[in-house]
Amino acid sequence: MSILIKGCILLDESEPDGYVAGQNILIEENRISEIGAAPMSEEGIDRVIDGTNRLAIPGLINAHTHSLENFTKATKEKLPLELWLLDLFLLGDFSPREIYLAAMLGAMEMLRTGTTAVLDHLAVGGGLTPEGLDAAMSAYADSGIRAGLAPLIQDNDQVLQAAVATHPRLQPLMRDSHETMDARGYVQLLEWLFTQWHRAEDGRLLCFAGPSGFQWCSDELLEGSLEVARRHKGGWHMHLLETKLQAMVCFDLYGKSATSAMKERGLLGPEVSLAHSVWLDDADLDILAETDTRVVHNPASNLRIGSGFAPIIEMLERDIRVALGTDGSASSDNQIMFDAMKLAGLIHNVRSTDHHKWPSSRDVVRMATVNGAAVLGMEDDLGELKPGKMADITILDTETLLLTPLNDAFLQLTYAENGSSVRTVIVDGKVIVDDGVILTVDEESIREEASEAWAKWHEQLPGLRRESQPLVLEFEQYQQEMIGREFYLNRY
Repeated sequence: MSILIKGCILLDESEPDGYVAGQNILIEENRISEIGAAPMSEEGIDRVIDGTNRLAIPGLINAHTHSLENFTKATKEKLPLELWLLDLFLLGDFSPREIYLAAMLGAMEMLRTGTTAVLDHLAVGGGLTPEGLDAAMSAYADSGIRAGLAPLIQDNDQVLQAAVATHPRLQPLMRDSHETMDARGYVQLLEWLFTQWHRAEDGRLLCFAGPSGFQWCSDELLEGSLEVARRHKGGWHMHLLETKLQAMVCFDLYGKSATSAMKERGLLGPEVSLAHSVWLDDADLDILAETDTRVVHNPASNLRIGSGFAPIIEMLERDIRVALGTDGSASSDNQIMFDAMKLAGLIHNVRSTDHHKWPSSRDVVRMATVNGAAVLGMEDDLGELKPGKMADITILDTETLLLTPLNDAFLQLTYAENGSSVRTVIVDGKVIVDDGVILTVDEESIREEASEAWAKWHEQLPGLRRESQPLVLEFEQYQQEMIGREFYLNRY
């Protein structure tokens, strides 16, 4: 398959206004073979795309989300993470078909708004099964998006254990939080997943180990899953110190930060990506820089559930590879990377009076492209529009109100665009979205089936919330006591 994008505007960081006009992009198979202003013959080309008034950019990469939450957008508010988690996991096991539909909803939303790749930290609301993982991977295979799947699990909830120690009435939560799979079972499941799906669909689908977080997992699970990921040349993805409570519990248990404890256990490196990383100090950041560990910033959820401001300015100063994620829709309400980009470009300006340190729009676009590629382990293949790179390309209409007039392309992509200008999306050298229409999926039927599938779960929520209210209030008392304590670090 060959595609010629003819006469387009090309995003170009070296240009003062961030773009150069009158460019042709030749795609052969799944890679960009040539870019330039010189005329290119249309003879033998399978598809010619008119690039007039069209801006071509690298496909955006959503480096952290939870696909099952595509069912639970706009279902809760005014809850910090720990109380939000209690609410999130009220529901039981979802069927493989429901897991498929949730993943497909997210894939469609991302593709239509210019995202070509995603890392799904998949929590399924119950026990992980091969059938459930097959379902999520099948959705990504069918949609045409590039995807990495990191099955989420926890087997040692140290936060909950600390809560029960001081608030014994929370003991029922220990039973409710018990995983149906232990560390050994998870490692065996990962072996199956990597064998079955890693680099499937001509390399478009990837597998990751996905322990939930350092404070939620045993050493056996953390170390065993990382060994599997490294042996299969895959990635290892988890949350790190999203909240003050998590940071305090880890410090109480280990007498040091979780980041320091992870370094001692050999749990850091370039194949490791850490979502959030909010409650880190300067020494932690030095460790991440030293080990070339990647961070995924999720500004929408950090604000939505009050977790705090990640030290992004300090990370950029240390050249830490910071990627960008939407997080799950239950804590960000959509999968639109342009929204995440705008927040990432805005919220850190209030953290420093030295405006020279504020993240630039070029910093933000790099987070959403080339740094996301680094999280996927594909920095040599994705994130830039250059000959030899894979053809994951988003094309936007510059005649929309958001991009008219086109001044600085990086500034407008970061602060003005919201995904509505996206017209064409190419993934792995194939046109997946054409003039705003997804070619791989019957979007209407998926939306209808997903709405019907979610309806029965949604009806259960009010009753489940009433039943859980006494435990939620008890946990809230513990959470407020803890975060009211003095702590050496402040990320609010």
